[in-house]
Amino acid sequence: TFQRADATVITSSLTLAAGARATVRPATLAGLAQAEFSTRVDADALVVADRTMQWDGSAYGSHAEASVAAPATTWFFAEGATMGDFDLFYLLQNPGATTSEVEVTYLLPAPAAPLVKRYTVLPGSRFTIWVDQEDARLAQAEVGATIRVVTGSPIIAERSMYRSLPGTAFGAGHNSAGVTAPATSWFLAEGATGAYFDLFVLLANPGTLDAAVDVRYLLPDGTVVSRSYIVAAQSRSNI
Repeated sequence: TFQRADATVITSSLTLAAGARATVRPATLAGLAQAEFSTRVDADALVVADRTMQWDGSAYGSHAEASVAAPATTWFFAEGATMGDFDLFYLLQNPGATTSEVEVTYLLPAPAAPLVKRYTVLPGSRFTIWVDQEDARLAQAEVGATIRVVTGSPIIAERSMYRSLPGTAFGAGHNSAGVTAPATSWFLAEGATGAYFDLFVLLANPGTLDAAVDVRYLLPDGTVVSRSYIVAAQSRSNI
């Protein structure tokens, strides 16, 4: 089921054989050739659904993300940037039958106070927030967010971030679903630095108390490098 930004719903069905894999190309379906939409996949047996998106006819850019199992009333994001050549989007899907009133708390680096805005997401629709254009305080910023349903159906929230290069719109990009709860421990297996790679760890503190954070960097030879940080309440921090 494809849910467009204008609340138009388009359905398509297929039979997926046991032990098989199928590709669905929404752009080939009537009503989706030029559209913004979210997707809901329902099956009568256990399946796995991922999404890959490419842009421009040459497909010079792409990103992918796994699906989430269920909507939720709260989503959290630590990563986000609008400064320079970055464009930041939050994508909200309301698969339910009632309108969702959604409150987004934009978390900025301390000592800046968070910024709160509200949005209405119609049932069976997808809603796009272009963060760069939401407020002057968000136009050139590092941003995290808490996205909360105030009333109505639970939603799904994702973040897309793009960086344009000279002569190339959206020359790089990535996408990720949010997480539905903060935690006191997080693990990141990937990481590399040096002449080629730049590595950033993004921390968001949606709570009302400052967080003392210990980060342990694990090297291939077993060496551990430890550092401590303070992430102020309702702020976003960048390492």
